[in-house]
Order: sequence, then structure tokens, then C-alpha cells
Amino acid sequence: MPLAKVGDVHLNYTIQGTGEWLVLIGGYASANWQSWGSMLTELAKTYRVLAFDHRGIGGSDVPDYPYTMQMLARDTLGLMDHVGIDRARILGKSMGGAIGQWVALEQPHRVRCLAMTSTTARPDARAKKMVKWWMDSAKGIGFAALFPGELTYFYTAEYYEANPEAIARAEQALIAVHRPVNGFINMGHALLGHDTWDRLGELTMPVFLLCGADDMITPAQHSRDMARRIPNAEVHIIPNTLHGAMAEKPETFGLVVDFLRRN
Repeated sequence: MPLAKVGDVHLNYTIQGTGEWLVLIGGYASANWQSWGSMLTELAKTYRVLAFDHRGIGGSDVPDYPYTMQMLARDTLGLMDHVGIDRARILGKSMGGAIGQWVALEQPHRVRCLAMTSTTARPDARAKKMVKWWMDSAKGIGFAALFPGELTYFYTAEYYEANPEAIARAEQALIAVHRPVNGFINMGHALLGHDTWDRLGELTMPVFLLCGADDMITPAQHSRDMARRIPNAEVHIIPNTLHGAMAEKPETFGLVVDFLRRN
């Protein structure tokens, strides 16, 4: 994969497909471009898709100081500059949605529309406790123990019972990624400091929010409240799903595809 020099880091990225530009921004656990899996393959049938590893993971550099969400947004914009993207659709999942908010706030003219799944404008007290627990667990017990536990926040009990092999594959995929502990910790600091709540009204481009009705990490009510603050937002709450709504119910990906097509 090619590397781009962006500010003080080299970022690992891929470009797939042809058509108008679409930028994919990964989450906290899923901060490497391969985590998009079949969704990237499907989107590349329609769009020219840019996906990348955040600083701190995969083939990108791992500077050892606390990251901020604005810093990760500027990485995204710098990478867009590097590959020649003037304006694009943006799709971010979880922490990627938070980064996408900052991309749209920093340079709104470059964001044609913004789609976000299972995301937040500012983590609440419980979410901050979760993130701190993940950070401490990564240091104390390692990723092989952390991620199987963390995924219990992602899927319903029914999905776990019916799909043990899929769960095992998801766990192993997370564990197998080149993920230095210091990069994971520094990315966690970005989440803990994220707050766009009072600026959501500045997001005037079309905005899409999707969230699982039972999500404990980024609660559905928070997505509803975000949508009320954003001038041109639509929100979709998926029943009987948690943080991994699109993975558990792949048909909901069609809602994202439809939004991107319309905008």
C-alpha cells in the first residue's frame, strides 16, 4: 500500500474503484482500512474510494503523544490533499463519524455530504468510562483479552448464539492488526476530548446518522439529539441492535448506500 507524508506522519492508504470520491474514516477499534471489508468492495463499484489507517495503527506512523480529534481530521484533509481530492462524500463509523464532524467543521466546502454510523458529538460519562477501561485493559491485559470482551458491547445475545464463527472471526481480525499499544492509548485520548456539541448547527451539508436502538457506547437518543441540532440531518435507529448495527444487520448498509446516492 502507498504511504503519504501528511504533517508529521506517514499514512498508509488505499484507493479502490472509479467514479466520484468517497472517503471512508474508520473507528477506534476499526481504525485500519481493511476493517471496512466487504463494504469497501461494494462501495468501490460506484465510487472512487479512499480508505486509510489512522496515525497509531496498521501501516501508518505511531507518534507517541496524545492525539486529538482535530488532529485526526487534519490527517484526513491532508491525505485528501495528497491524492488530489477537492470535495468528497464522507462516511465515518463510530470514532470515524466524530473525525468526520471535525473534517466538515474545518473545511465544510470539501464535504459534499457526511454519513455517520454509531457515533457521538461528545461521549457521555459512561462512554468515557468505557474508553478509559479499554485503554487501561490494552496496557494491562493486551488486545487478545480486550477485544473479545469489547465486542460484547457490539452485538445482541441472539447474534452471539446464532453466529459463533462470525464472532470468532471478528475477534481474530481485531487482534491480528498491527496495533501498537501506545497508538491505541493516544487514539483514546482523542475520543475522551471530543466535543462538537455546540457546533453541530454549522454542519449545513446533508448529514446521515445511523445507530442501533440498544447501543450502550453511542446511545440512540444521542443520535436523535444530534439530528435535531443539525440543519439538514436524517436519523435512522435500527431496532434490536447495538454498536455493531451494520455488521449484525447487513441490510442496514443499504440505508447508507441510498443516502450517498441521493447526495
